[in-house]
Amino acid sequence: MRGRDTVLTTLIAAVWFMTALLAIALLAAAGVFYLGEWFLAVLVIFLSFAGSLFFLSTAYSVFFGAPFVPTDQRNVDEMLKLAGVKAGEKVVDLGSGDGRIIVAAAKLGARAEGWEISPFLWLASLWRIRRAGVAGLAKAHLGTYWSEKFGDADVVTLFLINTQMKRMEKKLRQELRPGSRVVSYAFKFPGWPLAGKSGTGVYLYRQEAAGDKANNVKDS
Repeated sequence: MRGRDTVLTTLIAAVWFMTALLAIALLAAAGVFYLGEWFLAVLVIFLSFAGSLFFLSTAYSVFFGAPFVPTDQRNVDEMLKLAGVKAGEKVVDLGSGDGRIIVAAAKLGARAEGWEISPFLWLASLWRIRRAGVAGLAKAHLGTYWSEKFGDADVVTLFLINTQMKRMEKKLRQELRPGSRVVSYAFKFPGWPLAGKSGTGVYLYRQEAAGDKANNVKDS
């Protein structure tokens, strides 16, 4: 998955560079530089960078993760309740969006970490963490979760899309330690037996012992 990260970074840099050149050319043609309006020039270039970054990060999340759809607080609470989150446990939220799940987990005393590919949502999550006063327990990482390892997680929360569930099942069942729990909102894993569910579309899974045949997920 490191290759995909490199591709994303390269695309962002290339699109920004081309957009910035176009913006400079247009501004020069309009006489902005001649008039000395450098502030406007810098603003346009910055907005072109922000726009290209938003477009590419959104496209990446759609193809390799899930687009941002906020989980309402009722379902956030239900996910953490079904997982039985306890103080001191490590909770990992994959595709953490604006940080609402990691903040809620931190308020329960858990050590919470989230991974988010969109820089805009990542910044929003940093603001939410600071506002909630849980910076000592909650962290938000900017980047893709596919290249990370989660063997030390006690609880994993996620709200992906159906096409990503099989791949995520394989990853988590290979990495998680026995006793770890996974809660998924809206979508089920195709081969992982349910350990519990709620009436609001939250599904619970539990990692079995390392020798359990159910955890030997093969490529197909």
